[in-house]
Amino acid sequence: MKLSSTIILTTLAVALTACTKDIEYKGPDGERMLVMNSITQAGQTPVLKVSHSAYFLDTYRTGVAIKEGVNVSLDINGTAIDAQYSDSLNGYSDGRTLKEGDIVSVTASHPVYGTLYATDTVPYAQNITLTDYTKKYVPSKTFREMFSDYKLPFDVNSIDSIWVNEIKIDGHVDTIDYYILSIDPTMTYIKYNVDSCRYDTITEGLRYKIPTTTKILLEEASPETAALEDTEIDSKYEKGKKIFIFDNLYVKGGNKLCFELLFEKPDTLDYVYTYDAVADTLVRGERTRSIAHLIDDEVTYNANIQLHVVSKTCYYYYKSVQDFKQSNNTFMSEPVTILHNIKGGLGILAAYATTERTLTRTYKFK
Repeated sequence: MKLSSTIILTTLAVALTACTKDIEYKGPDGERMLVMNSITQAGQTPVLKVSHSAYFLDTYRTGVAIKEGVNVSLDINGTAIDAQYSDSLNGYSDGRTLKEGDIVSVTASHPVYGTLYATDTVPYAQNITLTDYTKKYVPSKTFREMFSDYKLPFDVNSIDSIWVNEIKIDGHVDTIDYYILSIDPTMTYIKYNVDSCRYDTITEGLRYKIPTTTKILLEEASPETAALEDTEIDSKYEKGKKIFIFDNLYVKGGNKLCFELLFEKPDTLDYVYTYDAVADTLVRGERTRSIAHLIDDEVTYNANIQLHVVSKTCYYYYKSVQDFKQSNNTFMSEPVTILHNIKGGLGILAAYATTERTLTRTYKFK
C-alpha cells in the first residue's frame, strides 16, 4: 500500500510538471519618461545626466545616457542657453558655473520620452567656528566593551590623550537651512618596508566618537533626553569617515557639535612589518633595526571637516536615499520612494555650498 501511494504521488507530480506553460503578459505597457540628474556645488559647472526610464519587461535598464535627440536648456538667473552633450563629462553642460544665490532651471524635451522641467536655488555657505584642545585619557572599565564589535583586539595602552574638537555653526537668521556634515579623521605615520628597503608614509582612519551632549544636533534624541552627562558608556568610538544629515532646528541657540579623536599610537612604530602577497596581509617580523631615531614615535593627526549647506530639494533627496539604504531591501519590504523635484519626468536637480576646514596636530608619544 505504501509503495502504491508513492507511485501515485510521483505520477501526479510528473503530470503537473508537464502541464506547466509560460503565460504571456498582456497588461498595459509602462510609459517611458525622461530621467535627469544633477547635483552641483557652488563654484562648479552643472553637468546634466539625461537618460530615460525603463519598463520592468524591457531588456534596457535606465541610466544609459541619451546623447542625441534631446534638447536641453539651462537657465541661470533668467539667462537660458542650450546645453551640449560632452563625452568627457558624460552629460550636458553649457560651461557656466553656479554661484551662491543663483536660481537654476532646466528644461529637457524628447519626441518620444516627453518634456521635463526642474528648478532649484543655490544656498549660501555657512560659517563655522572650530575650537580644539586635548585632554588626558583615563581608561574606564567599560572601554573594552565598547570595542567588542571589532574583530581585532584594541590596545588601550596605545592611547595617550584625546583630541577634542568643537564645531559651532552660526545659523542664518530667519531662514531654514539644511546641512550635510562630513567628518573624516585620519592619522599619518611612517612604516619601514622591508621589501622596498624604504620608509612608507601610511594614512589610515582614526577612531572617534560623538558625545551625548550633541545628540540633539544629530537627531538622535529629543531636547529632554539629549542633555545627558557625557560618559564613555554613552557612545562607542568608531573608525573612519562619517556623514550626518540634519536641519537648522538643531543649530539655533548656539548648539555645538563636539567629537573626540583618540591619539592612537600605531603598532608599526615599534615593529617592522612586511607584506605577504600570498596571504594578502601584513606580517610583523623581528625588530631587525631601530627606526626610533628617524620617526621618534611621531604621528600626524588630521580632522577634515566639510559642512555642506544643501537646498531643501537636496536635503529630502538624501534623506529618502538614507531611508532606502536602511530598509530591509527584500521583496517583502515596504517600498521607499526616492524624493525628487522633476516635473514631467524623474530625477533630481539640486545644489549645495560647502565650507571646509582641516585641523592638524603633530603628536609625539612619550
